[in-house]
Amino acid sequence: MIYTAAPEPFSKVLIAEDDDATARAIKRVFEKEGAQVTITANGYDAATFIQSEDSLDVAILDVTMPGMDGITLVRRVRKFGCHTPVIMVSGSDSVGDRVRGLEAGADDYMGKPFNAHELMTRAKAICRRVRYGGNQPRRVQVGGILCNFETRTAQKDGEPVHLTPMEWKVLRHLAFRKGRAVSRAEFNVWVLKVPHDLQTRTIDRHAYALRCKLDENPLEPRHILKVQGVGYRLGDFKIVD
Repeated sequence: MIYTAAPEPFSKVLIAEDDDATARAIKRVFEKEGAQVTITANGYDAATFIQSEDSLDVAILDVTMPGMDGITLVRRVRKFGCHTPVIMVSGSDSVGDRVRGLEAGADDYMGKPFNAHELMTRAKAICRRVRYGGNQPRRVQVGGILCNFETRTAQKDGEPVHLTPMEWKVLRHLAFRKGRAVSRAEFNVWVLKVPHDLQTRTIDRHAYALRCKLDENPLEPRHILKVQGVGYRLGDFKIVD
């Protein structure tokens, strides 16, 4: 059976906006896409949330906020190596303001008033580029195991390690996300090809099977790591090419 699923499901979205009506309007649109939405009206709180939340899909940042303005905020998180997609929104939409926002590290900039559905569509496009716009890895080193996705062969000390077709898909998706947490909704759509909100433990079974094959001690894993309340991520690995 072919399922129709949301092509870019949002797991977690941050809205940093000090206008309550605007924040609630954006929140409603993203929640219809299945997102878990957090709202804050303070720049410092937004910066803390972005830097501490590994599975954040996109942050919507108002330029003018108490505590820390949006320009300073995005510069700060980029300085510390955070690559979470950011869309800046502002009551000022001059060319100079857009340039400052994008040069600071924002992925997009929208002037107010804007349509919340257009904002959501832009967020989807940005997430699609960030997640799936790059090249798929061909080989990845997971601990002492070299995994070749093109030939679907894995070796440890010259001995083959057998992975099932679905385990290869799960591992490749984890490798492509380069250590970021992958939500169950994302696994559902991009790996299992089922609706993003389908309640299933299938991905957990495959992740556990991978852990048993790739981790020396599945009870103390270093490679296939569970992210509580989110899904899984790949740890202690190296993309070869």
